[in-house]
Amino acid sequence: MINDSNRQLLVIAPTCPPGVCGVSDHAFRTALALGKYYLDIKIGVQYFPQEKAENQLELRTDNWEKSLNESTSSTFPTDVLLNYTPKSYSKFALPFKLLSALKKFKKASPANRLFVYFHETWDGSKNLKFHHKVLDAFTKYTVKQLSNQADGITVVTNEQKQKLESVLVNPKVHLSMVGANILPFDKAYGLKSTRNPGEWIIFGLAHTRLWTLQQHLPLIKQLYQKGGISKIYAIGPNDNAFAEQEISLANTEIGKGVLVQMGVLKPAEVSSMMLSAEAALVGQTADSLRKSGTFAALSAHAVPVVCEAPLSLDEPPGYALFRPQELMENYSLVTTAEGEKRRQLLHQWFWLTRSWEAIALDMYSWIKE
Repeated sequence: MINDSNRQLLVIAPTCPPGVCGVSDHAFRTALALGKYYLDIKIGVQYFPQEKAENQLELRTDNWEKSLNESTSSTFPTDVLLNYTPKSYSKFALPFKLLSALKKFKKASPANRLFVYFHETWDGSKNLKFHHKVLDAFTKYTVKQLSNQADGITVVTNEQKQKLESVLVNPKVHLSMVGANILPFDKAYGLKSTRNPGEWIIFGLAHTRLWTLQQHLPLIKQLYQKGGISKIYAIGPNDNAFAEQEISLANTEIGKGVLVQMGVLKPAEVSSMMLSAEAALVGQTADSLRKSGTFAALSAHAVPVVCEAPLSLDEPPGYALFRPQELMENYSLVTTAEGEKRRQLLHQWFWLTRSWEAIALDMYSWIKE
């Protein structure tokens, strides 16, 4: 077994705090939690955010090319953990400079290792427009090139795992966990906080909020008419066409003023709203819940999550979720003893398996195999 206490770790990500990027935030927090396993850890980024960090970042952060060159010429063996999405390092999903630099890094020392975290892969759909098909083909090519160079690869959904296994020779694909970018000040707050009756939240980008609203519209309309919902707070960007469609749909189909667009809030403000919300609406599929930072944040705050997911789901626990049909039959379910039991189960699931310490341990266990 390689002794990682004598090794360096370079985590490559699109950007760094305070930049708004879920992948980069996940990479930075994981790197912090991995600190106890390595001699030294640093971050290499594609670009720096325009807004400067209020305080000095807790990890040494530089351009990825400079950081990778330093690691290539270092006398200490290095692990590189690349956090990949198709357009993070190249506008056209063909990051030749990165591929070349990683190849040079691997050749510099047999002790150097490369691990790739594929947060996204290629689409693979047949009905894509021509330019999307081209981009998809470039993405697939890059994913295969990175996989062939890597000592280990990981993804966040079973669908991604199956895609990679279908195109790689002797694939060994790890299934990673996604944490929460927004956490309460204390993990006990979620179960101790006072929930405001009738106040629900939808959290995320405007297009995902719109899809969620459309999916749950029959439930929302019924609960609003019965007095189970008084306000829905939409947290996230509200400066595009999807946000306009969201507010128009809510005003027309539910009632004017029921949905309130809060815009982009600071993490502490989002946390405060999660601690006071009676429930949250989520529109993702069962498989995509595994990679949703939004869902993880809701779980960390013990918010009752309304989502169409099978009871048999084990990761996350399907029993802990509230299905729309259940609430249409009994809209007060979230406030009952049964509802409290589900909240506790979801909260427990998060802090046992999705804290940054748990994620770092899982990541380290996978890397050292």
